[in-house]
Amino acid sequence: MIFNVKNAPYNAVGDGTALDRQAIQNAIDAAEAAGGGVVYIPKGTYKLDGGQEDGQDGRPEGGLKVEDDGVILEGEGRETVLKYYNNSPASHIIPLHFTKPPSADKPDLKNVGVRDLTIEFANAGPDSAGGLTMTGCVDFFCERITVRGNGTGMSGSTTNGITINTFSSDGIISGCVVEGVSKPGIYLSAAARVTVVGCMSKKNLCTAPGTPEAGAGFQIAQVEAVSLIDCYATGSAVGFNVVCMGGDYGSGTIDASPAPSPTSFNVTLVQAKANSALFMRRLGIWNPTTQRIEELRGTSATLVSGKTWTVTLPADNTQTIAAGATIFVNYHPFKNVRIIGGSAKDNVVVYQIPDPQNPNTLKTIVAGVGVNVSSFQPGAVGRDLVISGLVCEGNPDAGIIMSVVEDAIVEGCILRNNRVGIQLSDVGTADAIEQTKRILVSGCEIYDNENVGVHLRSVEDVTVQGTRIYRTKNTVQTAPIRIERVDADRRKTTNLKLRDLDFSGYNISTPVIPTSGDSDAVEDGLYDLAFFGSPEGNLYAPAGSRYLDRATGNVYRKVHGWKKNNWMASLVTHYRFEGTTTSAPVNLYALPDNSVVHASVVAVARNANGDCAVYRRALGARRQSSALAVAVGEVQTIGTDGTNNPGWGFTLNVQNNFIRASIVGGIGANIDWLIRTEIDVYTA
Repeated sequence: MIFNVKNAPYNAVGDGTALDRQAIQNAIDAAEAAGGGVVYIPKGTYKLDGGQEDGQDGRPEGGLKVEDDGVILEGEGRETVLKYYNNSPASHIIPLHFTKPPSADKPDLKNVGVRDLTIEFANAGPDSAGGLTMTGCVDFFCERITVRGNGTGMSGSTTNGITINTFSSDGIISGCVVEGVSKPGIYLSAAARVTVVGCMSKKNLCTAPGTPEAGAGFQIAQVEAVSLIDCYATGSAVGFNVVCMGGDYGSGTIDASPAPSPTSFNVTLVQAKANSALFMRRLGIWNPTTQRIEELRGTSATLVSGKTWTVTLPADNTQTIAAGATIFVNYHPFKNVRIIGGSAKDNVVVYQIPDPQNPNTLKTIVAGVGVNVSSFQPGAVGRDLVISGLVCEGNPDAGIIMSVVEDAIVEGCILRNNRVGIQLSDVGTADAIEQTKRILVSGCEIYDNENVGVHLRSVEDVTVQGTRIYRTKNTVQTAPIRIERVDADRRKTTNLKLRDLDFSGYNISTPVIPTSGDSDAVEDGLYDLAFFGSPEGNLYAPAGSRYLDRATGNVYRKVHGWKKNNWMASLVTHYRFEGTTTSAPVNLYALPDNSVVHASVVAVARNANGDCAVYRRALGARRQSSALAVAVGEVQTIGTDGTNNPGWGFTLNVQNNFIRASIVGGIGANIDWLIRTEIDVYTA
């Protein structure tokens, strides 16, 4: 059935002046009474007043509500405007809310949807709720909805655009636009199996005191199996915000009496919200060994008295349940999240804080992140995250910041003109550390960022491969890859793999820079890199790493240790002996200070007449305390020289801190020499 809000008996006006909230609500009520139907709202501007503060069910009466299954609201796109006037002190009133009454045991509102509507705010909107909010909805859709605030943020408010929350699942949000609200444009909280497609969020900046960075284009928290596909975020503090939320619904400790068992325990909460019964199905327990919060799945809970609950666990539970352990209500870190395509561009927030150097003055902060992945609760770690084909550009902080996440992939992304391309960081506290691990960055273009291309801070098991980390101008991205600890108490970055990376446009000595040298350098993992110049004395790398000098074609291997010395070199020297003299010196290797070196040399020579020779030599040398290098022992001839021209010759020596070859040939012979030198170097 179709219920036209302008028809009798509803008689909505839609002229922007008459108060139409009650007329539209009557049409919704009629659809609910009929078991479902389409509430049709023709083009026009429908003024929604705030209504009264207290209703019969304890909820504010303002705003439109859908509370039964099978109801769909449909308008005519931007020509159907629900204009919300917050003329009530109840700032939490929601203009359009799909929800069952809170008395329902399980908040499942099924087969509902809304399409082709515009919601506008005349002034500040609801506090930390959306212009459109869908609570506990199952099998829902939200199509071509526009939510507009009154400018870049709404003065003094914390209003979302579209909010999907409280166990909503199996839904799709498509073709929606949110602009000028104060908190996330599209916010998914405690939702599962929701896909957001082709949506745009712009100019959402929080103006409430003390929360300048709360505005986000898209925010997802406590979600599972959520995808954002071809979505665009610009002009907010954060483009895409993926977070593990804190324990907003209470926490407590397991009671000692009755004694807890693997299948049952009592917990007394320190604090709890009125509707905690809806969230006691999702619990977490602190594990002091792993320093993590672990999920307690398959639970049921019964309120005993006050804030004490009896929790029942499955018979096959293997988790340790002990008196005094901390329990968290509504614990559900994000998992299986995908951001595919789209962009996060020019997300900028400007605000002021007291200057630490001069508390009497204000310091201007310019911030903004393309994608931020983090946790608000120590020990809560998100996992199974994929960011693919996203463009992050023009964000004052970073294109992508990821912390407190496991099993994440960043692939095929373009990260340019940010302060940092991508930053992976542990932000562990004293009681919850080492939370960022198993990260893959692959096939990305990371270039022309202001400071660093890839920034790694106390992370574990990270692979960066098949990626270009380059610059097109000399004034930007001074460090391709920078490595450091979060602070002195944090671990080093461990098990780092770097392979098949393109570093172009640099004039520095090494592409991988540990900020504090030995203190930050990676000790385990594997590098396979190509850059200009020798790695000896420049590049820290784990044992077994490989390095190609693009300027010479020389290949180096790290045979032991992780410090920047002790590379084994395979050097190739090509020299054309023009034959105007009978001998010439060729420098093969410069000896580092305080080192002992063994050189194995194979020289191959030939001329246009077919004359040829092969020479094999070995030489030891050392250099100590900046003194001139000297030979260690005699030059060894390995096997027998092979030559069919007795006028040619080849010798090795140490001179002026070089291992040097002397080649001999006849005048006019025009000999081509190819000399391969294997260097084993030991530096204390």
